[in-house]
Amino acid sequence: MKIAIIGGGICGLSLALNLKERGIDCRVYERAPELKELGVGITLLPHAMREFTALGLADELLKAGIENRESRAFGRRLRLHRL
Repeated sequence: MKIAIIGGGICGLSLALNLKERGIDCRVYERAPELKELGVGITLLPHAMREFTALGLADELLKAGIENRESRAFGRRLRLHRL
């Protein structure tokens, strides 16, 4: 079986790594001519870090990132949603 992954963002590349760990052949298709930093931040919640830890990437991510101590999310009407 060969898997096509459309999009080389964090989800697409994470899926590709996960499939590779399981011995499943896949190919990632990305429209952008090159992969580069965009200058935006992302928040990796505990369930995402669990998956990255399973892929052996936790130490590298912790070194490259900044640990959040508190987060807040606001809905469309600017109501605070506790995380």
